[in-house]
Parts: sequence; C-alpha cells; structure tokens
Amino acid sequence: MSLYQRLVRDVLYPAALWRSGDFNQWRYLREFERTQYLPAEELRQLQWRRLQALLHHAYARCEFYRERFDRAGLTPGELRGLEDLGRLPLLEKSEIQEQRDRLVARDWPRHDLLPNHTGGSTGAPLSFFLSNDRLRSRNAATTRHNRWAGWDVGDKSAVLWGAPRDLPANRWRPWLRNTILDRQLFLDTGHLTETRLLAYHEALQRFRPKVMLAYARSALLFARFLHDRNLKPYRPHSIVTSAEVLEPADRALIEQVFGCPVFNRYGCREVSVIASECEHHAGLHVMAEGLYVEIVKDGRAAQPGELGSIVITDLLNHAMPLIRYRIGDLGAWAVGDCPCGRHLPRLQQVAGRVTDFLVGPDGRLVSGVFLATYLIGQRPSLGQVQLVQEVAGQVRFRIKRGANFREAEDLDFLQAATRRHLGAATVIDWDFVNDLPPEASGKHLFSRSSVALEYLRPGKAVRQPEEELACPRPN
Repeated sequence: MSLYQRLVRDVLYPAALWRSGDFNQWRYLREFERTQYLPAEELRQLQWRRLQALLHHAYARCEFYRERFDRAGLTPGELRGLEDLGRLPLLEKSEIQEQRDRLVARDWPRHDLLPNHTGGSTGAPLSFFLSNDRLRSRNAATTRHNRWAGWDVGDKSAVLWGAPRDLPANRWRPWLRNTILDRQLFLDTGHLTETRLLAYHEALQRFRPKVMLAYARSALLFARFLHDRNLKPYRPHSIVTSAEVLEPADRALIEQVFGCPVFNRYGCREVSVIASECEHHAGLHVMAEGLYVEIVKDGRAAQPGELGSIVITDLLNHAMPLIRYRIGDLGAWAVGDCPCGRHLPRLQQVAGRVTDFLVGPDGRLVSGVFLATYLIGQRPSLGQVQLVQEVAGQVRFRIKRGANFREAEDLDFLQAATRRHLGAATVIDWDFVNDLPPEASGKHLFSRSSVALEYLRPGKAVRQPEEELACPRPN
C-alpha cells in the first residue's frame, strides 16, 4: 500500500466521515472487522440481541407488525431465540408494495427517512425507506466485504454498473471527493454498444484500477467482447461481481480473459450486501452482524446443502423494519468451517437472478438490471413483469398485474419508457398472466433474450445509435 493510500485510509477518510456527520460509519467498520472473527455462538448472541430490540420496536411502532404479531397470537417477549422467529409469517414483496406506509415506524423523523427503490431482479418493483444510521452501517459492511477482495479505501477502482443513480453527482464537491478519496472510474453499462465497449477498454488501460466492480452479466459481456476481438484486456488485482447470479462457466471466462480472481457477491437494494466470497472462495459469508438470514424449505428450516427460499431480517433498519422478508431467490447453506477463520455463516450457493441484456432496433444493448430499476422500478402498480426477446428490437412483456394496476396509464408508461431506453423503433407487445413462476432451476428470469450475448460477435453487422451516450472519462 502506497503512502497516499495509507493517508486516505487512516486520515482523510475518517476525517471526511467526521466532517459530514457520518463518523458512525467508521465505528461500524471497526466493529465489523472485529466481529467477523467472533466464535459462531457469540455472533448468534449478537444477532439475538439486535433481533429482540427490532421486534419490540416493530411491535410498538409499526402498525403492520402489531397486527402480524396479534394475528399469530404472539408478543415479542414470547420469542426465546433466533429459531422462534419462524413462528411469524413471511413478509412477501406484494405486502411491501401494497402496505409500505404501515411498515414505517410511527413518528420516525421525516428527515431521517431516506427513500429508495428497486426494480427487483424478479420484476417486482418496491419502494422503501432506511435511516441515515442504517445507510452508514450498510456502507461500512460494503467496505468490510470489499477488503476480502483486496480492495481498500483509497484504492483505484472501476465500476461497470448500470444504475446511474449510483454515480457521483456532477458537481464539484462529489467530483473532488471522488478524485481524492473514492478514486473510482464509472463505466455505465446500462446501455452498451461496440463503440462504448471499445472506449471502456481504452479507459481501463489509462486509469489502471486495482479492482473492478461489475454486474455479473456486464462483466461477462465485456469479457466475451474482448476475447472475441483478441483485444489485450487490462488485468486488475481482482473483480467483484454482483447484482446477478454468477454461473461457473461465466466466472471461468471472466477469470480467463482478465487474468485475475473473481469474488462473487450477493446483495440487493433493500438490505445492501447480504454475503460475499472471501479469499478462499468457499461459499459466501453472510453479513450476519446486520442481517439474520434463513433458508426455508416447505415451511421449515432447510438443512445444509438443501436449496430453499432465502428469507432476510434486517437487524439494523428500525425506520422501516423488514422482518422475515422473502427476497425471491433460492440458496443453500454451506457445511463446515471456512479456512479463512471467519465464523460468519456461509451460503454454498445462490440461485435466482438472471437478467439478460436486451437488444434495441439500432443495435444498442441495454442491461436487464437497468431496465428493472429504471423502467419497472418506477411503476410499482405494474405488479410483477418479465421481458422476453426473440428478435432484436422487439420486446414482449409478461405482466402479473398488481393490486393498483391501471391498464391505460401503466401500459402507456411501459411503451414510452421502453422506447426511451431501447430506441424509438422498438416493437412492443404484452400478455397478462396469473403467475410468473421461477424456472425449474429456481431462477427468476426478469429479462430473457435469445439474441443478446451473441449480438456483438466479430463480423456481425451492428448498427450504432445515431447519438452515442457519453463515455465517462477517467480521473
């Protein structure tokens, strides 16, 4: 680590947090660095103390949970341990969609309710709130998990991401912070063309980040593009993939092309980082200090190695508690201890999210995660949606209508927003369905395209959009 990096990590970073009123983020980071090595039983005791506080708070101040406890014939005091949480019903996405305001804690200060939303990898959009303190603990958890991949505060990083809201604001203060502290190169993969991918390839060679953070499918598409064109890629120390399921064959190709290890990460907007790989790549360690994760199969706790529904309780978000939230993915617990010495529980695998890129009529490729966030996520009344594409420039929506679905308004929005992102000439159709079940593999396919991954093969004619989106320039 260079002297400058040490200065950023040990002096400038904590000073910036203190100045902004976010110094609790530094305290959380120091706590998480310590607690990851606690014995398993001490970790469970920490989880239980935080769960008890959350349950009593939710019962006293959240109308939704007061009714939930009462209908179950329970009070928080009757739950004697973590395993007793299973006596409460699961929290479904549809309940958050329809009853969000009743999940918010009564009399919580309005200035401390930070709004957020997700398009949902399963196509079920949600809006929710978290507190400032929860945002700080989430950021600290992310930094802790980054360190497992060799990525510390002050290191240069490149972010291949399809969510513009995560980019720093185009103002001098965020620019200065990014230049001095964060040192990140943002490469928007929400909309991709051959020209853009070439520009990103060149930008990485100039910027030379230590680590790359990428949507799994974005990293795969970029790796295929470089491999098929015999372009010599920039080789970082490591690549962190997230947002979508990382298949073994995809990991192998990404590692082969970029010549570095891939660290898989599992998370979501609602609770941030859920689990990440450490340096041994022997499953994904759960962020247990802030989350209580269950895997449920047929109404019971799944056995190690048994695939079941992932259910999450956010132990630290008291502004809008999420208790036993069925996230829509499947997973299985790993068996035994990890050689790294951390006693955080491990997921052996995660199955669920696959979001193909879609191809516009002018040849652009648009990330499924981007569309989940900026198309479906903007319209919770849609309910649940799946995008299917068999011909470039054509899209069919499969819609499981929500309780507040308004046909004329919602379909007009879908058509206008789709053409704004995929191109004005996009052909759009839709079907209404009663259910959108997962595939036999357990995967929820939000966007399925049979043409996207092969669309940038060498020699294939690809028409570029008339106006290229600006490529972010390295600092």
